[in-house]
Amino acid sequence: MYYPEALEPIAGFLRGIGIGVEYGDGAAGGFLPGVNIHAGVIHVDPDTLAGSGDLLHEAGHIAVVPRAYWPRLNSDLQGDARAQVEAAEQAGDPAAALLRRAAENGELMAQAWSYAAALHLGYSPACVFFPGSYYHEQYEGDHPTQVWLGSGTHFGPVMLAQSGMTGFSGLVGAAWNNGLPPFPQMSRWTVD
Repeated sequence: MYYPEALEPIAGFLRGIGIGVEYGDGAAGGFLPGVNIHAGVIHVDPDTLAGSGDLLHEAGHIAVVPRAYWPRLNSDLQGDARAQVEAAEQAGDPAAALLRRAAENGELMAQAWSYAAALHLGYSPACVFFPGSYYHEQYEGDHPTQVWLGSGTHFGPVMLAQSGMTGFSGLVGAAWNNGLPPFPQMSRWTVD
């Protein structure tokens, strides 16, 4: 496992912001080895987990969805969020716009969120972006996704800023200002 020493601090951080983490058999059958989501709770099996940062990535998918919808999130995080959008919009739920953003851009938002969380916890972004993650097996230097986030050319931070979780940074930081400290500093770890 990449960064095994980060597993407990990550689990503690996630619990501290309200995202449940449980160890055991519930981790089987998830999108990533050793981690699965059931009713908005992250289940993890340290013996089959590829990297501790995978918890941060899955948590990023949860964190960008309005909290009231967390219990409806399972293994197919993007699909579950998309399934909730129409009902939320028809009901006039004020969180519908945030839910739509998470449904349409959740993967990029989760990448950015997990990058910021790793830095916040004092770990290298390599904790999240390791060989084999995000379809990158071989590369020289830092993982390509890590490079895009660090250089300000990744779209995820823009979506986090539009959700009020962080300030604008990178290429768009000069044009937009929402009054929050720029990414990767996070003003809020969840959208509500």
